[in-house]
Amino acid sequence: MIHAAPGPGADPAPAADGLPGWRQATLRGNRAFGQGRLAEAATHYRAALALAEALQDDPGDPDSQLAALVVSHHNLAELYQRGSPPGEDLAAGHLCRAHERLHAMLDDPRETPGRRLAAWRHGRVTYVQLQDFLQRHPGHARARRAAALLWKHPDETLPH
Repeated sequence: MIHAAPGPGADPAPAADGLPGWRQATLRGNRAFGQGRLAEAATHYRAALALAEALQDDPGDPDSQLAALVVSHHNLAELYQRGSPPGEDLAAGHLCRAHERLHAMLDDPRETPGRRLAAWRHGRVTYVQLQDFLQRHPGHARARRAAALLWKHPDETLPH
């Protein structure tokens, strides 16, 4: 499980919108996951992912927004890998979606330079997670394709 550090003033109240709500949902999922309550953890992690997705359309810190998205996908991937029976395809789907989305942002002319740079930085994390997955599941075709995507530093993709 990937931990979300509680933000200032985080409390056990129901999850709010935005990054504070995402943190709360993630922390609740982590707590349930750590106690072996996987169905409850999945509910919280899916709520966190929905909040992270909504953050992508908001102005704000792109690094935090993309970190929330990546952490949400990776938490669900880990949960599905630990489930019974192991959800290899569900886990791979989350790992791949995170990686592919960041990759697509690098070539999207509508993205700001700050979001492209954040996508590139977080793409290094998603690549490592895909490589770890592929060590356990070397024959997974989608994960192999996602890991094989070519990445350019944002300076190489931005118009000059």
